[in-house]
Amino acid sequence: MVRDVKAYRGLTTERVVDAALGAADAGGIEAVSLRRLAGALEVTPMAIYRHVRNKSHLLDLMVEQVLDQVDLVTADTATWQNRLRRLLASFQAVVAAHPATALLLSRPFFSPAALRVSEAMLATLHSAGFDTGQSARLVQVITGMVLGPAINRATWATASRNLPADADRQQASMEGLSAGEFPYLSSAADQFMNWSAGADADRLAIELLVGGLEGLAAQPNRGGEPRDGES
Repeated sequence: MVRDVKAYRGLTTERVVDAALGAADAGGIEAVSLRRLAGALEVTPMAIYRHVRNKSHLLDLMVEQVLDQVDLVTADTATWQNRLRRLLASFQAVVAAHPATALLLSRPFFSPAALRVSEAMLATLHSAGFDTGQSARLVQVITGMVLGPAINRATWATASRNLPADADRQQASMEGLSAGEFPYLSSAADQFMNWSAGADADRLAIELLVGGLEGLAAQPNRGGEPRDGES
């Protein structure tokens, strides 16, 4: 009882969220439960409920803590392309620091920090010449594309951990490809199966996005619905 009282007095919301992020990074979102957290922090479950209302609230706080670290890049001297590169690179960095983040962001959530990130992205797209409706749609597309590599890494790690035999079979099937039938795939089999190559995939995702947005911004209707006679 003395240990519980001492731990409770030192417990903070930040400690609870840190512990939850650690559990999620190691075992996925499903590994996060208030009862497990209480055990890991050596407190009673009731002590956890003094800081979070339920699991959904806890997951929201985890999102908030991660996204609050994103550099919103407000320098007016930079081009919109460089502002977007810096913003997305910072976003990718905080996601990479916590493997569970991509999956946390793939659920409905409330986070003031997420609103600030979205506002910064909308402002950057507006400076590129896109209107409000186009910018909103582009933010949705960009978020999905930037999170794509991270989601692949997270889901692959979870599946490999939970279903190692399946992962081994897929790896073996790639290694046994016929060079005659699959000349390109067989030569790239090692890289093709390496979902942990995060930095390069993230960099390519940003450059593809920036290049694509430059092309859209140059169009007369700036990426809107095609006009009559256009394709």
